[in-house]
Amino acid sequence: MDLHFPNVRARQGASRGQPSSMTDTAVHPPKRADIQGLRTLAVLAVVLFHADHALIPGGFTGVDVFFVLSGFLITQVLLRPMKAGLFSIADFYRRRVRRLYPALFAMLAFVLVMGLIFFPPPLLKALVKSQFFTTLYLSNFAFARESGYFDLQAELKPLLHTWSLAVEEQFYLLYPPILYALHRWAKPLLWPALALMALASLYVCQVNLERYPAPAFYWPVSRAMELLIGALAAGALPRLSLGQRTQSLLGAAGLLSIIAGYIVINDETPFPGLWALLPCLGTAALLLAPQGLPNRLLSAKPLVRVGDVSYSLYLWHWPLLVFARFLFPDAVWPVIAALILSGVMSWLSWRYIEAPFLRHPGKPILWFALGCMVVSIIACLLIYNANGLPQRFSPQARAYLKASNDYNHDRKTCHMESNKPIPYAQTCIYGDKDVPPAYAVWGDSHGAELSRALGEKLGDYGQSLRELTMSGCPATLSRQPVCRQHNLDMMAAIKADPNMQTVILVGNLHDDDASAREATAGMEQTALDLQKAGKTAILVYPIPIYNFDPPSQLALSSRAQQPPQQVGQPLSEYLARHQAIIDDFDRFTKQNHIPHVEPQSLYCDDALCHVYQPGVGVLYFNAGHLSLTGAGVLADNILSQLALSPQPEK
Repeated sequence: MDLHFPNVRARQGASRGQPSSMTDTAVHPPKRADIQGLRTLAVLAVVLFHADHALIPGGFTGVDVFFVLSGFLITQVLLRPMKAGLFSIADFYRRRVRRLYPALFAMLAFVLVMGLIFFPPPLLKALVKSQFFTTLYLSNFAFARESGYFDLQAELKPLLHTWSLAVEEQFYLLYPPILYALHRWAKPLLWPALALMALASLYVCQVNLERYPAPAFYWPVSRAMELLIGALAAGALPRLSLGQRTQSLLGAAGLLSIIAGYIVINDETPFPGLWALLPCLGTAALLLAPQGLPNRLLSAKPLVRVGDVSYSLYLWHWPLLVFARFLFPDAVWPVIAALILSGVMSWLSWRYIEAPFLRHPGKPILWFALGCMVVSIIACLLIYNANGLPQRFSPQARAYLKASNDYNHDRKTCHMESNKPIPYAQTCIYGDKDVPPAYAVWGDSHGAELSRALGEKLGDYGQSLRELTMSGCPATLSRQPVCRQHNLDMMAAIKADPNMQTVILVGNLHDDDASAREATAGMEQTALDLQKAGKTAILVYPIPIYNFDPPSQLALSSRAQQPPQQVGQPLSEYLARHQAIIDDFDRFTKQNHIPHVEPQSLYCDDALCHVYQPGVGVLYFNAGHLSLTGAGVLADNILSQLALSPQPEK
């Protein structure tokens, strides 16, 4: 995360014969050691969160601390030369390029080489796609169009963390001319205008959190308020005259606010929105109290040293963690090794890449940056158009990798997103299209492949099935507002449908999800409501999910001459995540005579839950979802409980 501005000579001032010390003072604010300490507080929180969410549940809000610091410093850097009549937007962008590009492209080169060596074609294509947009500082928009920041597949995106760099660069592109125009032609309105823009950004973010959570998280219009809070702090600082005791109290409140955000915010919290004010206002409070005791503590040399390398540490830690987990899933020591290596790489990057470019401002940085961008874009396009270079893998490994495409390709039109509900009458039907559906799969994304697999099998019996699935919405009325309304609509429609007889309820539930127990009880109540309405409910117990990509892991195992049956997760690990839910479902189904399906008996033996079955194939198309092949195993079990007679051939 870039928040540091090199103390180099302003080129415009030098060209006018100004002494370098004078132009430095005019352009660059004095370096504050406490801000370096704040960087440390922010980057370590992010690193620990990425290492293990349980270590610091709200550690991702360290990025918000960075945003506020960035807005604070960038405003100071811009206003000082404006006031001195030395402002040059070209010089400003040169400094940004010099600060950001060298370390960034070193990391991108490393990630691409690692991807070429280890990533199978689908993951390599995804990697070069994200690198293409990262090179153009548009990765936040690319990731917003993909699945959520906290989904399982995030663990397979080495450049996911670059979204925040893109947000900052987009802000840097628009903010300087806006600030210049306000300072030049509407100086009395400068700070009120920035305050209004911050409030507008907060409003847009908050109202979109529910229906458009990904854009609210990634888009610059939502994040602008965080940088603008820093900008407003830069405007307020010279106007405040606070005693040391008052500053200590203000700084303590700010520090406690940041730490509280690290603790009380988690990946279930609607974020950013109003919750982002906790770390953002806390950071602003510390910025306004430079002489307070907390700030003096943050100025300790060890914290300052880590703050110096915080940009490189932010760049390197995430891709190293991704590759460590990809190559050694279910192991702790690679994560620890990746964290240690992150520290080493960040120091090397700062010492031999960042510092030399900052010490020698005369280097042709723009041509260097342009060359790096061109090479990166060409490499990405070549690899993407070569379909991820599948020839790097054996025919057997490529056969496993084909499972990545073994999913319900009707997902885009049949599986609902929270902001794109589909009316009951317009939902997709599988099976015999001439027969009104008597069956339905109702739940979250775990039902998308099951709907098609079961529906097509029901077609052999002259029956059809309706798909009622929405991302993140198991069939429970006790969930967040969007899911609740969707499920209320589905329940009413099912009850009113005289043809509907049997509903299969499915959800991605696990004990370490804060809302899973509520969802478990909600699914049980849904089953009872259907039963009272004269419908049959079949409850699907938790489906095993993984922290690795099964097709990729099977391909890597094939390289190592390991049998595919050995790829999976220990049964004990599955039970550790799901035993409480399984026990709840056992009691409920027994007491209420609810038919049910136990995926554990279908995909696991006494030791291992498998991602591959001999004679069947690859059971998963990604880490969290059954393939159509795997869903077919589940569908066969459900069919065996329905006691249907095959339809005679016509």
